[in-house]
Amino acid sequence: MTISYDNLSINHGIVLDLPFREGVGLITHDIAKPHHIATLTGPPTWTDVLAEGIGPSDLGILLLDGATEYLQVPGADTLDLDFTGDFSLAAWIYPIYGATAMVIMCRNTTDVDGWCMFLFDNPALGPLLSVRTNQAASHSECWAAGFLDSEWQLVGCSRNQATTTVICYRNGLPVTTVGGTAMLDPVACGAGNKLLIGVQEGEGMNFFGGYKWRPRAWPRELSAAEWLSLFERERHWFGV
Repeated sequence: MTISYDNLSINHGIVLDLPFREGVGLITHDIAKPHHIATLTGPPTWTDVLAEGIGPSDLGILLLDGATEYLQVPGADTLDLDFTGDFSLAAWIYPIYGATAMVIMCRNTTDVDGWCMFLFDNPALGPLLSVRTNQAASHSECWAAGFLDSEWQLVGCSRNQATTTVICYRNGLPVTTVGGTAMLDPVACGAGNKLLIGVQEGEGMNFFGGYKWRPRAWPRELSAAEWLSLFERERHWFGV
């Protein structure tokens, strides 16, 4: 498995990859080289795509209730996700909107340090994917429309430090990203911020509701070709 995994160019430099293979228990293991261990808090429910009637495969996924459930990895164990330059984030999600904002993943303190990728159900624009980088006493934020309720979709973003540009992606394709041309460097968090999947810092708000599979992160900008390849290789599990 290790040889074939490393031979895939999309996995070069990857620092987080949580495929949720365990199916039971309160921890799930990262298969990227750093080998983080995420604790299921709440906890989310182990299930699979076919059992939930939301796709054709028996791929293992997690169901988060949107109220109390999330995953966490200690800050001291996620220093490799303390991005201040180029980075990319990705996850398969089937959101069930029950709140205005739902965090996909973050490692930050708002308006202080770090980064966050979240959904925002804007009354005028509809469901958005938003990305935030935090600077002392401020933040940079961009967003893209079309991230729909109760539908499987591969979502993510890539940041280029040299151009301070963030591009959002849906199902392997770039989506018009408003404000994505002025995304300043996140301030480093150090060991002070956990990696949180499905909740905002403080672990008491912006809970993600719905299904999730394979959150991933890279300390580099994925190319458009890599995003499309990622989607095409995995879409069959979800009938997309």
